[in-house]
Amino acid sequence: MKNKHYAWAILAACCALSLSIGLTANCQGQYFVPVTRDLGFGMGEFTLYGSIRGVFMVFSMFQLSKVLEKVNFRLLISGCFAATMMITALMGAFNHIWQWYAAGAVLGIISPMVGLVMPPIILSNWFIKRRGFAVGLAMTFSGIGGAVMNPVIARIIELYGWRFAYVANALIASVIILPFLIFVIDLKPSDRGLKPYGYEEDTEKGDVPGAAGAPAQVKGVSREDAVRSFSFIPTIIVAAIIGYFAAYSHLLAAYGASIGLAATMAAYLSSLSMIGNVTIKVALGLINDKFGGMKMIYFNLGLTLASLALLRFGAGYMPLLFAGAFLAGNFLTISSVAAPLLVHTVYGSRDYTRIFLLFSVSMNLIMSFGQPIIGFTYDKTGSYALSHNLGMILVVVTVALTHLAYRTSRKLTWS
Repeated sequence: MKNKHYAWAILAACCALSLSIGLTANCQGQYFVPVTRDLGFGMGEFTLYGSIRGVFMVFSMFQLSKVLEKVNFRLLISGCFAATMMITALMGAFNHIWQWYAAGAVLGIISPMVGLVMPPIILSNWFIKRRGFAVGLAMTFSGIGGAVMNPVIARIIELYGWRFAYVANALIASVIILPFLIFVIDLKPSDRGLKPYGYEEDTEKGDVPGAAGAPAQVKGVSREDAVRSFSFIPTIIVAAIIGYFAAYSHLLAAYGASIGLAATMAAYLSSLSMIGNVTIKVALGLINDKFGGMKMIYFNLGLTLASLALLRFGAGYMPLLFAGAFLAGNFLTISSVAAPLLVHTVYGSRDYTRIFLLFSVSMNLIMSFGQPIIGFTYDKTGSYALSHNLGMILVVVTVALTHLAYRTSRKLTWS
């Protein structure tokens, strides 16, 4: 009977929502080189539209919890997705940089509803048991979508140009994803008169912070107590740095071009990263459920350091470069899987959505500025070496801050 719980349909819908990110956002790197070469933009100048998107996303996220309470969820999420695809298609007709900047502003307002912030929130509502597995599995589909679509987009650009590719990209994603958003997805079990998967009517299991096993049903720290705690400071900084790591993934194709790879071969770097993304996400969900959130995040950070090192020093040796690209799938995994599960580990389930949105604001804002920072660094130095060196330093800093956040959070009282 448990296997027939509607939570599994919700998981399928969240997989589709995550897939949409793979089919669209995770392919944006394929457009950077052809657009900038065709229209004469600098790499930093062009990727700055992502920063504008991030700034507007911050303001939108502060209102997200209120909007979710007042507006029909299916109508909201399907409408935002349709609008996102329309703007993506329109990019094929753009000629001026201000048009991308304007599109970035609009996308920033609507993107929290169709970005990677929503699947963890939805699945946190629907799953008590198997939460790590559910989040990890759903997030793998952004990698699957990217692995399949990156070489497809690169080939379409090669044959028909980047303008046609934007339109094709939007149409493909719309046909596959919209039915799940219109007919299947719901924000929380109470919308259907249900309880979450794994809910135990007669048992009030409290979370044991950092322990493996079933998470609490409603145990944790209030948003107010979390924000006032010392642990909040290092944790919010960790979220920001994690956002910066994610920016590397969108520049893999551009990095490949910078070291002399042909466009199609450079696209395969992105595809390898998406395959790695799928593998690592499943592994992280299982590690979280079996060994706890802290071991999961340390493992995640170790993979991040390994990937940056391989990309930095393996450019002249294809096996090392491909290994680095595969592990680069972790750049997005750390923001989409490790970050939300870390918030659960540190602050519990009681006020998870409101607390996680605060970290998502920090993470997505820095993620948006990460791309132009890396892009401007390349414009100035003609190489991605400096940005890779900075990334490796930041991994070490993040390990220390994560440990500090966890240790200080143990003083908080869960209720």
